[in-house]
Amino acid sequence: MERLFSIILPTYNRASFIREAIESVQAQSYENWELIIIDDGSTDDTREIVSQYEKTDARIHYHYQENQERSAARNKGIELSKGEWICFLDSDDNYLPDHLKTIHQALGSDQGEGLFATGILRNTNGVQSEVPFLDNSSENMLKELWTKFLIPSQVCVHRKILVENQFDTRFRLWEDTHLWVRISARYPVHQLNAYTCRQVVHDESTVVQGINRVQLLEVNQYVSAVQSLKIDSAVMKMISPTDIRDYIDSKLRMYVYAARQNKQLRTSIRIWWKGMMNKPSFYLISELPKAFLNIFAIGIHG
Repeated sequence: MERLFSIILPTYNRASFIREAIESVQAQSYENWELIIIDDGSTDDTREIVSQYEKTDARIHYHYQENQERSAARNKGIELSKGEWICFLDSDDNYLPDHLKTIHQALGSDQGEGLFATGILRNTNGVQSEVPFLDNSSENMLKELWTKFLIPSQVCVHRKILVENQFDTRFRLWEDTHLWVRISARYPVHQLNAYTCRQVVHDESTVVQGINRVQLLEVNQYVSAVQSLKIDSAVMKMISPTDIRDYIDSKLRMYVYAARQNKQLRTSIRIWWKGMMNKPSFYLISELPKAFLNIFAIGIHG
């Protein structure tokens, strides 16, 4: 059965990466696909680069919109798509040649709805590593997603699910995990044990920038995204308020450490206080004097 896969590629000022992303789709061994590129207000050469591919490949479609962030861009791509199954590709990532073929073969003749994820290779400064798979034998796949994460480039979801459950446009961080968690509370999640795509970690990526210079606004948004799941009754049948508190605690610890290592004293103290209000601990108590010591380059780790 020839399924049409719709691939949603949101981009913003990634002209230096997008050629490799597009060409990785064109190199797919399974050829029944459409690539929908949502340009979220780029001011670089993205439009000119994409137009070269759009002119020669009818499967590639370009749509420009004023900057509205990734969630809105992906939702627009879903709206414009025609495929039964929808995949995602970040503009600085790329597919290996058998990505779509692997998913197509896993689907077989099954018409069921669900979320499928392949394995991801992570390229950091030229060093490639395999990201651990989700455990398909887990009794709680939501918690698997909660702790191990999936990036959009490894995910394929049935169209009906994404019509009913879209990316939450309130959030620019954790917006992908927020959606996967909501989906996993309602539909099956399948991990395919094959590495079929590559994540490229670079200095301009959101995650790296967020750690190199911690922004309190982004920390607050991250926490708000996690806390917002409390009102989702389907999600709360699979996790508890304590799970949410502990998850937020782990992330605030990460941000406190990053901020003090960056010598961001005021930011680290404000995040520290937020952590103490969420879940007081000896660990957090011990972090406070370190924030002051780091100002004098004491305890800084290279």
